[in-house]
Amino acid sequence: MLLGDDPRALDALVGPVRRRLTRARWTQRLAEPFIRVFAPPDARLELSPAFDGHGVLVGEVFDQGGRRLGRDERRSLASRPMGPDAAKAVVSAVWGRYLLVRRGSEGAAVLRDPSGAVEAVAWRKRGVTVITSVADAALDPLMPDDLSLDWASIAAMARQSGEFRHELALPPLLPVAPGELLRLSPQGAFSWQIWRPAAIYRSRGATPGAEAIRDTVMTVVQALAGEDRWIAEVSGGLDSAVVAASLSDAQRTRVAAWVNHYVDDPEGDERGHARAVVAGFGAGLTEVRRSGLDLDEAVFDRAACAFRPSLNDLDPAYNDDIAQRITWANADGSLTGQGGDAVFFQMATPLIALDEMLERGRRARPGAIHRVASWTRTSAWPHVLLRAWRRHRAERRGWSHPWLDDLGGVPPAKALQISALAYCQAFQAPAVRSRAGACVNPLLSQPIMELGLAMSSVDLTWGGRDRAAVRAAFHDRLPAGLIARRSKGELSAFYGRAVAANLAFLRDYILGGALAEAGCIDQAAWSERLTPDRLLWKGGHGAILSLALTEAWARHWRARLASRRPD
Repeated sequence: MLLGDDPRALDALVGPVRRRLTRARWTQRLAEPFIRVFAPPDARLELSPAFDGHGVLVGEVFDQGGRRLGRDERRSLASRPMGPDAAKAVVSAVWGRYLLVRRGSEGAAVLRDPSGAVEAVAWRKRGVTVITSVADAALDPLMPDDLSLDWASIAAMARQSGEFRHELALPPLLPVAPGELLRLSPQGAFSWQIWRPAAIYRSRGATPGAEAIRDTVMTVVQALAGEDRWIAEVSGGLDSAVVAASLSDAQRTRVAAWVNHYVDDPEGDERGHARAVVAGFGAGLTEVRRSGLDLDEAVFDRAACAFRPSLNDLDPAYNDDIAQRITWANADGSLTGQGGDAVFFQMATPLIALDEMLERGRRARPGAIHRVASWTRTSAWPHVLLRAWRRHRAERRGWSHPWLDDLGGVPPAKALQISALAYCQAFQAPAVRSRAGACVNPLLSQPIMELGLAMSSVDLTWGGRDRAAVRAAFHDRLPAGLIARRSKGELSAFYGRAVAANLAFLRDYILGGALAEAGCIDQAAWSERLTPDRLLWKGGHGAILSLALTEAWARHWRARLASRRPD
């Protein structure tokens, strides 16, 4: 999306790159005197232009009842002047998977929906504001002339391998956070974090009951599924089962395949639970046995063309399988249960006992505190909780996300939940499978996140059971064995073996790559970590795979920037 300060600036920037975009099979979807919108060949998001030619809504929007807004309603949204107050009104009234873009006398503004389902990165160039959701190389001539790699930021990224970072290591590109309003003009960039998880918690009302939780989840899942055709992922865990159970009968008939990936390790084989879930719908399970990972430079390079290292591509074989099934079935995309652990609180932490004390004061319930201690296998003595609090405070110093800048009045377990939701933005990022069709994570939608944020961590867990509130809400719609289950699927052994089998390649790839050359990693430390003995006794496969994705990303952008030519 290109929004010009005036039509001449827009024409001057677009003209020279139009042929390049056409060669890359991009098409012009909107042409107004002040706005141009181009889409790549695999674009699926709907475009709703403003009535006055000064705005555009990209994506799908629903009202609070789950009704999809009609075209004129979407165009009306795109026609509103977009300041902080107007953005707050939009976020309060509707939800969905969208970007809302508007130009006015104060500059060009973009509002990203709180779920973060659609990426948004913006910059200024020659009197034009450019906003994009993809980092396709076809856009290189539109990118800033001084675009560069921030190696200090990349080094921080490598030190926190496996963590989602909102910041971009590509100055002067500006990422738009979920729920943020960003305005760019000749005078500079100004932003407002319109949707703040901590504010949802602080303004909470009465705790919703099981029926209200179930109704909210079902409304959102059915709205997002619509009348499309899906590949539904059924892991055997609770979260994907909740999504499957929330579909209507008609929508289940449009599921092309209920897919479960499993490994031979007992802890990684959840087919029994997954079969029970789909059997309740009268459906069969598509079971995919995983035997390993084939990793090479080409595999990592496929995932490198994004604005950040793609943590969502940590398992390339899994992504390839889902992408192929979407293509074979002519489906619109995949449905997952990702994010449910954070939204409904799966984390077993003694911090929940501190939440009970801080929220209820003298009315704190000893029974709830004792249940937390039993669940987490820790003592309820004050000195134990104080140690947990100190560890929590130390960890918070490494947190970095706009959602985490305002945690005043938020107790520690609730703050931990907000940090987990910020990490879950990794699931919303582009992945190989999302090129074949949308990867939709309903449990990370705005209404469901707000549902979880507005509930105390104690109420979400009843002080001693992970995701207790949502279990109660769906107890009559899911197999009893799944509701009662206390274990969780575990693939550490599988990934550990996969990394061990590819260790020689990974060692050369990481120690002989761009990160090492730029001094972004401690080569001696990583040389010791990338050995069979260290991997066997200490693990760390996730950090290794994440660092390899960061290495691929750094190589991609280093080569891409080096090959740029002046317009």
